[in-house]
Amino acid sequence: MAKVSKLRVVAGSVPAVELTLQRIGAWAGTVMILLYGASFSGIAQLFPPLSPASSADEIAAFFVEHKLWIRFGVSGALLSAVLALPFLAVIVLRIRRAEGGWGMLSMTQLMAATVFVPALLFPQFFLGVAAYRPAERSAELTQALNDVFWLWFIGIVGTIIIQNITLAIAAFVDKTDPPTFPRWYGYLNLWVATLSLPGCVVVVFNDGPLAWNGVFAFYIPGLVLVVWLFATTAVISKSVKAEQVARSAGIAEAQPA
Repeated sequence: MAKVSKLRVVAGSVPAVELTLQRIGAWAGTVMILLYGASFSGIAQLFPPLSPASSADEIAAFFVEHKLWIRFGVSGALLSAVLALPFLAVIVLRIRRAEGGWGMLSMTQLMAATVFVPALLFPQFFLGVAAYRPAERSAELTQALNDVFWLWFIGIVGTIIIQNITLAIAAFVDKTDPPTFPRWYGYLNLWVATLSLPGCVVVVFNDGPLAWNGVFAFYIPGLVLVVWLFATTAVISKSVKAEQVARSAGIAEAQPA
């Protein structure tokens, strides 16, 4: 009778198909950042970022010269950004597992995650508009559209920081077996949150390390975001695989002799 109960707990808690989907979702984040980065930095040729100190004529000239590449890059970024949806869904579900059900951390993560994809998508439309008819409008208007893109794209780091903090807390309170998050992952999230913080002040500075093209506001937060995405993919994949192994072992043990 005890064996039958164990079978129900292990096999009935999370369906096998769900765990497989979660492993796929974990990799969606890595695929997303690779495609998004290639579209944004490679095709659109926006790396390194345009300087906020550039004149309106310089900005307008860039958009006129690269308008088709920017349009194609925006198209690729818009398509690839949605791959973050299953990735974020998996993060919420893994936090829910660590909490033992829907709780403060999983709900906070869910609400913050709903902003993550729009933060990737909506600024791209301003970039697309800037490159749509750059030769038919004033240089100042193109400059304004470019400003909106960069300030929004980099400045909206608050929700990402909240995601990092909730993941850090989840890693520190996790008591699941097998573990959902290792403790080192909690510390990594705290570092990512701390190093991403300067992105909040890009609306204040026009040049220097805290401007939108500065080392503290763009390069370091961008690097730690990529590291976080890769690390999260690895942690979740390992966690789900361990759960699948435990589930298989539980089913095998529960089989009648």
